[in-house]
Amino acid sequence: MSGVLFLLPALLIFGMFFYLPFLQSIYYSFTEWNALKPPRFIGFDNYVNLLKDQRMKDGFFNTMKMVVFGVIVQNTLALFLAVMLNKPFRTKAFLRTSLYLPIVISLVVTSIIWGQLLNYEGLFNGILVRVGLESIIQDWLGTVQTAFPTIILLTQWQGIGYCAIIYLAGLQSIPNDIYEAAEIEGAKGFTLFRTITLPMLMTTVSVVLFLIIVGGLRLFELPYILTNGGPGTSSYTLFLAVYNAAFQNTQYGYATAASIVLAFFIIIVAIVQLRITSKREVEL
Repeated sequence: MSGVLFLLPALLIFGMFFYLPFLQSIYYSFTEWNALKPPRFIGFDNYVNLLKDQRMKDGFFNTMKMVVFGVIVQNTLALFLAVMLNKPFRTKAFLRTSLYLPIVISLVVTSIIWGQLLNYEGLFNGILVRVGLESIIQDWLGTVQTAFPTIILLTQWQGIGYCAIIYLAGLQSIPNDIYEAAEIEGAKGFTLFRTITLPMLMTTVSVVLFLIIVGGLRLFELPYILTNGGPGTSSYTLFLAVYNAAFQNTQYGYATAASIVLAFFIIIVAIVQLRITSKREVEL
């Protein structure tokens, strides 16, 4: 009983700043509210309108592209880099630090710098002109075909190093005795990776995939600063759609409904992913 009394103040504060706003958000999602007039209850209209909103649909599909690309490409490259950096060589400390540095830089600063580098008169196009590739220069963030692919690649530039460091920590936790025993039995190269490294690394894989999926679903800063979802809705994301509904169109009830749907979607995807990967985990 005394333990509960000690926990009670923390639980009250947590409930006040988490559960109470969450319950209020659920109520506001069923209302028409612009923050100037009192909320007006409209039932499920906001949720029905979400299914009809083309900008929300475009944001959803772009967000899913980001998630799929991250799971396939970012995850694979991060694991490959971690395996390479786990080998003994002279400059591994420098390379590990260099790989992690992009995650330390603020996304706002990163977005501004890349925006300057990738505009039509930026450094990237200047390099293409110098090497004789004038035919492919363009405003990489200003065309429908290249805006969102460019943003996806920029997220990988910052995210791969972070995931690689997590994988590296997982690789270093695998005992060398297991590798030595497998090598005595004749296992080499990719066979070692497939039969020893990957099964032993599945707990880390679960963590990395969770971070990639949730990070992809929450993508906001880069498209907001670089393109604001444009041109058109070519680089629109779900988080950007929610932000614009709330702070540009002052549709707070509608934006709240969208954010709740997004939150539950993230929870469902995360649970499914964790269950799939946890079945393959091997205890050390």
